[in-house]
Amino acid sequence: MAADFDEPVFDEDFVRSAVFTEPSARERARPPSRRERRRSRRAAGGRFALRRRGREPSPRAAVLQVVGGVLVLLAISFALWWWNSAPRDERPARPVGPTITHSPAPAPTPTAPTPNAPGKQAPPTDIPEV
Repeated sequence: MAADFDEPVFDEDFVRSAVFTEPSARERARPPSRRERRRSRRAAGGRFALRRRGREPSPRAAVLQVVGGVLVLLAISFALWWWNSAPRDERPARPVGPTITHSPAPAPTPTAPTPNAPGKQAPPTDIPEV
């Protein structure tokens, strides 16, 4: 529920409990301790952080990433084309010619005998048991 304009947003108990402590001039003048430096480095990502988390890359870095990705894809496609293309020998291979110079006449197709033809017997219809 929204507060009315005449009501205070924070009551007096909230204001009393919200205590802000600032370092004194002497505390601000001394260098931070090892623990504080380590804590601040860890919060900032450390010395060996590979990428800045939570930030977008600069436009120049984004263009370089896109160009690098395109170059990698071109290199992969060229390598695959080279791998699948014909072999590259110094002397060309001998042309392969036919090994048979003449082709034999086609074999005659067998015709099925007509049943009950004169002079021929019909083949047996049952298979003998062994």
